[in-house]
Amino acid sequence: MTISAGIDRARLASISEREEAAYRQRTPRSAELHERAKGSLPLGVASSFQSYDPYPLFMTDARGSRIWDADGNEYIDFDMAFGVLAAGHSHPILAEVLAHRVANGTCYTFPVEDGVALAEEIKRRFHADLVRFSNSGTEATMDAIRVARGYTGREKIIKFEGGYHGHHDDVLVSIQPPRDLMGPAESPTTVPATAGMPRSRVAETVIAPYNQPDALAAILEAHRGEIAAIIIEPVQFNIGVVPPLPGFLERVRELATEHGAVLIFDEVKTGVVLAYGGATEFFGVQPDLFCLAKSIGGGVPIGAFGGRAEVMRVIEALPEDGGTGTGLAHTTIPGGATRVAHLGTFNGNPLSMAAGLTTLTRILTPDAYPRLHALAQRLTDGCASVISDFGLPGYAINVGPKGCVMFTPGRVTNYRDFIGLDSELWAASFFYLANRGILLPPGPDDQWTLSVQHSEADIDRYVSTFREFAQELAG
Repeated sequence: MTISAGIDRARLASISEREEAAYRQRTPRSAELHERAKGSLPLGVASSFQSYDPYPLFMTDARGSRIWDADGNEYIDFDMAFGVLAAGHSHPILAEVLAHRVANGTCYTFPVEDGVALAEEIKRRFHADLVRFSNSGTEATMDAIRVARGYTGREKIIKFEGGYHGHHDDVLVSIQPPRDLMGPAESPTTVPATAGMPRSRVAETVIAPYNQPDALAAILEAHRGEIAAIIIEPVQFNIGVVPPLPGFLERVRELATEHGAVLIFDEVKTGVVLAYGGATEFFGVQPDLFCLAKSIGGGVPIGAFGGRAEVMRVIEALPEDGGTGTGLAHTTIPGGATRVAHLGTFNGNPLSMAAGLTTLTRILTPDAYPRLHALAQRLTDGCASVISDFGLPGYAINVGPKGCVMFTPGRVTNYRDFIGLDSELWAASFFYLANRGILLPPGPDDQWTLSVQHSEADIDRYVSTFREFAQELAG
């Protein structure tokens, strides 16, 4: 029997209720810690991303592809810290380097040679002229946008509906806006994703639909001479996995050049994961600036941004003649500032630099990627087979080592397709797999990330457990 004619919602609800009860029974220590945490932390977590019902798992240890919760339950980790750990947990090479680094100082506020070597490695991978370091993806995108504004003398930016670029005010808009607020498809409304957003900041961010180049062209024309930067996830990873349609990124590149806007690739999730040179290499499109974080540090907080010398040198000083190479004049800067500020006490700290250099030169080396891609294809094909065999509504997809099962009736090409996702089916599968030692990101809008420490056996166990779920759902 298959469920191709439609899911038995009563059976789905029964499985979901049973699996949530089993989750509670298996994880009493996490429940206890969450209750305790709520007395000190809003929602009982350090980041709102960590919060989900009935409560999040509290973790204690992790090695390789495995992670253990506070009750001693072992999981194969396919979350990998929201994509931070393409190197896997506590890689032995990195662990040895960091132990030495901790014993010899972790923060100097003076530069270190590892920072120079890491910048040189990033330059090679991304065909960049100059690089600067920060401490997170949020900082990297915030700084890149400021550099773009300083370079162009303009204030408005374009971001794409459904994209996520960190939690600063310029980009914390139209992340997953409600249907009744998102406006027309060809010209989406800018919708704040949080309270506390100044209206003045919201007004400076223009929203475009992803994978619709004609709509982007029209929006740029409507704001001709106003757009400092176009910031984009080359693959939208905030709504599952949504790759660019053929020719889309190339057209975005052309339009940015035509309108004198700085093209920023947010490679926080794609950089050094999809390929040695990230999405820039994978898709063969060169941005003006790129932003990195997550997997470049092997699990240590780090961020970076870089790109063309002409753009990056505004950190040194704005052009003396007021020109930018695009025929634009700089706006007046309060206080008579002559350069774009890029600051941070922890920028380039010895711990992060050692972690980044080790991860990129000794772990995520060019020969690591063929195996990562093969593992990802094995997982995607296995999940696709289960979906086909049991008529599940959805499909499996990956771009490089990142992928997911999209429980949607059709292919998702942008956010408005994604809002048809079956959240009830996703929730039941999440708890079913977690209770059997397969840990996925705790939300239908994220994706699995494979690491160099995952094995074929790990992949096969995921697929077999997913098949068991589909069989039980079929009845």
